[in-house]
Amino acid sequence: MICKLKNYLFVFLFLFINIHTSVHASFFQSKNSLESFDYISNYLKGSLSVNHNNYREANLFFSKTKDLAKSHDGYDFRYIYSLAMEGKIGEANKLISALEQKDNFLFQLIQGVYLIKNRNYFLAKKVFISSNRQNPLFDELNNYINLWLDISYNDFSEQELKLKQFKSSFNNIKLIQTLLIYDYVDNQKSYDKISDLILKQTTLGRYHFFHAIHLIKKQKYSEAETIIQKQLIYNQADLLLKQSYVELKNKNFSFFTQKYDAKNISHGISELLYLFANLLQQQNQTDLSKLIASLSDYLNPGFVSNKLLNFENIILNTDMPFESDYAQTIENIGTEFSWYINFNKLLHSNNIEKKDIIKNLEKTISQNKYFRFSKFLDMANYYRGNKNFELALDYYLKAEAIALPKEMDWKIYYYKGICYERMGQFEKADKQFLLSLKMSPEQYAVINYLAYSWLERGVNLPESKKMLEKAVRLSKWELGYIIDSLGWAYYLQNNFNEAEKLLQLAYEKSPQESEVYDHYADVLWKNNKKLQARYVWKNATRLPNIDKERLSNINKKLTYGIQ
Repeated sequence: MICKLKNYLFVFLFLFINIHTSVHASFFQSKNSLESFDYISNYLKGSLSVNHNNYREANLFFSKTKDLAKSHDGYDFRYIYSLAMEGKIGEANKLISALEQKDNFLFQLIQGVYLIKNRNYFLAKKVFISSNRQNPLFDELNNYINLWLDISYNDFSEQELKLKQFKSSFNNIKLIQTLLIYDYVDNQKSYDKISDLILKQTTLGRYHFFHAIHLIKKQKYSEAETIIQKQLIYNQADLLLKQSYVELKNKNFSFFTQKYDAKNISHGISELLYLFANLLQQQNQTDLSKLIASLSDYLNPGFVSNKLLNFENIILNTDMPFESDYAQTIENIGTEFSWYINFNKLLHSNNIEKKDIIKNLEKTISQNKYFRFSKFLDMANYYRGNKNFELALDYYLKAEAIALPKEMDWKIYYYKGICYERMGQFEKADKQFLLSLKMSPEQYAVINYLAYSWLERGVNLPESKKMLEKAVRLSKWELGYIIDSLGWAYYLQNNFNEAEKLLQLAYEKSPQESEVYDHYADVLWKNNKKLQARYVWKNATRLPNIDKERLSNINKKLTYGIQ
């Protein structure tokens, strides 16, 4: 029986490959059956390895099926992609050069980047001038690369003219590229004007870091530190800025000078590719983002923090991101990157691994004096998410004890309130919620939590209803769990008709919330719609996230109804 299943599986895979990847029949006719089986097997294994981000393994399998080149477009692309992702751009370029059809922008991009790395700018220019762009984003990227190549041949006046005449759909990318190009050509006067514009935009924190590199190379260390400190006020979670602050405090200036050489055109184009990889990630085009980020890494391998982009792409596509080389490389950059990797490990690990990871994280906090507040918050939020409210509260209090005024916001009081409320310390919980609302009066999540807590306790019912009406308005009637709270307020006041309207809407907007199902079924029962109520309760029991206590109560209602 097992043997038969294996045969059926092979037939299925053979049909899958022929239908979905259009392998030419003529190729297989030229091979004996055993050889054809090996090719199919290796091609399929290589494709699966690519899907699992294991590019080294993919290359091993694809290298055994090289006769597929020129006869199967799917093979060409997968093999070239896996080579590029492993940083083997030279091998990818050689494979592309052997193809008869190369009018694919991604192939031409790989070829052009290979030529730029090897300082063959004339041939690179020819590739990018003739490249076949298939969408406006590729066209934009191609134009920027051509701009860099053109600038390298021009004098100051021509450079100024080309930059002014250059048209772009992305104003910030043009601003950033202008900054880097002026640094590249050593036009200090123009650079200063653009850097002033960059420093006024808090959303461009990465390029505040680039300006810090510029200053450090001129030995203006205190000015660089001031810029990083100011930007951290607006981007407290930015790893590159945090690590930069640590390195400046430790006077480790090589951290900056080894990252980016403004006079190296490969580094400038590397940063351009990084920008577009980031843009593609935001558009959820993760495969393209990974490829372009790898080309960026090839042009400037010393800027290892850029590998974080591909690590994030892997997290989006797999449950095993920490098996990649990216994770180890990023962890070695410095303390802040190491914290990020290990904390994310904690979020993705099983229960056996968690103890050791937590031990290491706690050791990091005790040994590191920088950014302890954010690390305490990370641990507090982790424990709160795992319903260990006592330990979560302990970490929130540690964070609060060392917080600077600018670090305290409404969220900390809100989260502390949740912990106290779940621990049954309602007076302390209410105090925290009210402090949160004092800091930010229109936070509908906080309003909803406090008001619903009062409903559950049977206190301040009229005020709860008014607060929930406000929360529903502030959330624009979009959030089912808040509409559910207001519906429940009407239910508790025995206004079952109005409660049903609201709870039905909440039910429609929150298809995965067992509490919403339960409330809606309760009001249906009260309005004598008992068949519908049982139907909704039954559906609630099938939800994967339903807790044991609610499941038990609903099963009783299915048997006895509401007594």
